[in-house]
Amino acid sequence: MTPPALPMPQSPEASWETWGLAMGALTGLVAGVVLTAVTIPVLRRAGVIDVPVDRSLHARPVPRGGGGALILAAVLAAGTGLAGAVAEGAIPRSDRLIEVVSVGLSTILALTILGLGDDLYTLPIGARLLAQAGLGAGLALLTTSITGAPLWLVIPLGAGAVAMINATNFMDGANGLAAGHALVAAAYYTHVASSARIPGLALVMAGLGGAAAGFLPFNAPRARVFLGDAGSYALGAAWSFGAALCLASGVPLLVAVAPLLVLATDTGLTLWRRARSGQRWYEPHREHVYQRLVAAGWPHWAVALLVGACAAACSVVALASWEGPGGHVARAPGIIGMLVVLACYMSLPSLVSAARRERREHGSADGSRSKGAAPEDGERG
Repeated sequence: MTPPALPMPQSPEASWETWGLAMGALTGLVAGVVLTAVTIPVLRRAGVIDVPVDRSLHARPVPRGGGGALILAAVLAAGTGLAGAVAEGAIPRSDRLIEVVSVGLSTILALTILGLGDDLYTLPIGARLLAQAGLGAGLALLTTSITGAPLWLVIPLGAGAVAMINATNFMDGANGLAAGHALVAAAYYTHVASSARIPGLALVMAGLGGAAAGFLPFNAPRARVFLGDAGSYALGAAWSFGAALCLASGVPLLVAVAPLLVLATDTGLTLWRRARSGQRWYEPHREHVYQRLVAAGWPHWAVALLVGACAAACSVVALASWEGPGGHVARAPGIIGMLVVLACYMSLPSLVSAARRERREHGSADGSRSKGAAPEDGERG
């Protein structure tokens, strides 16, 4: 009788991947909770406070700059995971994973510092854009160098990095929105990076997702701290890094950018409408989809869930149409599916406004029938 075959032992790399990502996420979670809790009183004492203004969606002063704690937690998680993998012999010290993690973390930290400077001193828009452009170009150069991708990719990747940093910053205006989206995007890039054999990216994103989960309870449903520019710039840099590295590694475009489309679409179309109507696109406003929904009465947590759900839906569509590493995307179904998701999202404020008008008209008609032609003191149009 033939004895049963024994299971093949896992390679050090496979063994590391099974526990390394989980440990990175767990470390990020714990560090995110601890560092955020410690950071809040420090920000209060330092006077780093977001005071409400006309365009704000919050009504009371809240410390800002808490994103620095989130990013430090993510760096700690990724660094711990990397050190553990090297110590266990799962990867050699010269492995590409070390390069990827180093580039990712250094870029994210650089944007965190830039954002913190903006939180503290409100930098001029020209200085911000110049610094973002320089850091975006550096990220693109390092990404093409690591992957061996064509040098011409530096221009679109660098421009995309600047756009994504600002889109994330513009969309960070409701409790839990950017941090909740970070959970979806980080989980997605962890999966794609593992499938496409980009382990360094998977490690960075696992730590970032855990850190976002640790930060989120302090930011929603009632915010005790805001990400601030320190956090939103850093998250934008992380998504730029993830998308750029995926693209340069041969991942199809739709798959590389799927969870970012809701942020890019809301920002891009909103700024385009403002520019077309003669408004200065770069001035503060309350015309993003999420801002209009909050103004219409949606709670912050509902808007945050909506954005996260749209990012998740685009991600599911992308994964469903992707053939895997070395494969292609079934472009037509993927594009159609994402367009449907984004069109539904962008049309929501109009649908909500129409429903409110209809309810008011029905309420007014009912009141007229029951009370006569009473003045509509509560109406605002």
